[in-house]
Amino acid sequence: MIGENIGVIDLPFRVLGAPLGKNTTVIRLNSGDVLVHSAGPLREHNFKAIREMGEVKWLMEGSRLHDTFAARLRAAFPDAQYLLPDGFPLSHEQLAPARSLCEVPPEWADEIEIIPVEGMPRLAENALLHRSSRTLVLTDLVFNLPWEPGEKIPFFLRWVSGFRSFPGTSRLVKMCVKDKAAVRESLERIVAADFDRIVVGHGLIMSSNAKERLCELLAWSLGRD
Repeated sequence: MIGENIGVIDLPFRVLGAPLGKNTTVIRLNSGDVLVHSAGPLREHNFKAIREMGEVKWLMEGSRLHDTFAARLRAAFPDAQYLLPDGFPLSHEQLAPARSLCEVPPEWADEIEIIPVEGMPRLAENALLHRSSRTLVLTDLVFNLPWEPGEKIPFFLRWVSGFRSFPGTSRLVKMCVKDKAAVRESLERIVAADFDRIVVGHGLIMSSNAKERLCELLAWSLGRD
């Protein structure tokens, strides 16, 4: 557990040989029910640990790009409601019971805020704010892979990311921008939220000066010094 009623499962995951890692966040709601955010290459012992936190009632994907393990997560928790961003590659019928992430369930609307990043329809990123633990959960907006400055990064990863050290926003994510003003307005909402910890979809948790660091990392859109 990284905070009260919130835990992160750090999973090994490679894309074309590049070690991206994959974080699945698990939240126990005030009701005792459980929300699982972002499917990863979970194994049976991971599913067992999740079930021990409570009854899994909700599954969620925070980006259109995270469909690889969605069917596996659905199979593990067949009765849970799956919340999906607009344009998700797998249909609501394939992952039923499922609904749009735009429809925040009233059962936990006072505990969790979903902040969509408008203006990037190919990505459809949705930030999640867990209010009680002051944790912001991102999917692909920021990567924080465990490479130190000056350490050699695999060519594929360097090409995709567009920079030589982490954390940061990848080149591919920036290429998804269609409406700069809408993206900036959305990111302003995110950095204005009350958080002091950031869980990213790929890489290390950011728990030191998280808000200031996020403002710096998103300067490419926010235009701040």
